[in-house]
Amino acid sequence: MTYEDVEPLRASYRPAKIKVLFVGESAPAGGAFFYKQTGQVHGQFRQALAPHIGDNPTFVDAFKQAGFYLDDLVLEPVNWLSRSERQAIHSASIPSLAMRLKDYEAPLVVAFMKGIAAPVKAAIAASGTSCQFEVVSFPGNGRQGEFRSAMTAIMPKLLSR
Repeated sequence: MTYEDVEPLRASYRPAKIKVLFVGESAPAGGAFFYKQTGQVHGQFRQALAPHIGDNPTFVDAFKQAGFYLDDLVLEPVNWLSRSERQAIHSASIPSLAMRLKDYEAPLVVAFMKGIAAPVKAAIAASGTSCQFEVVSFPGNGRQGEFRSAMTAIMPKLLSR
């Protein structure tokens, strides 16, 4: 899956007004993608949010209708790169995310991987936008329970937008 495949699909689910922007690391290299309704990120987000926002006609439609949008710090898959390579790409991706954040004007940004919290915060600062910021664990790699607990804790903020 390449940027060319992912970004048009992602853009088709962008709400007119983004209430909550979720930021992940990148779309996975293996081809699963949230907006294709495949992979662990989709499954875990659906499990955490569908009881609150529904899943009609599909979960990604309900996600959009709720004003939620999922973007990534890095627009090319990085999950098979080394940690140091990923961190270098994270840093290099800050200006791109900052530009998108200006456009999104989301009042709440939620990073869903603790390892990207610093570059996402840097992008928020570089964008000059004013928003609340939260971080939750990545919903995989054995951290699904941590993710669900963190999402439950911030649910009032997610739903009050």
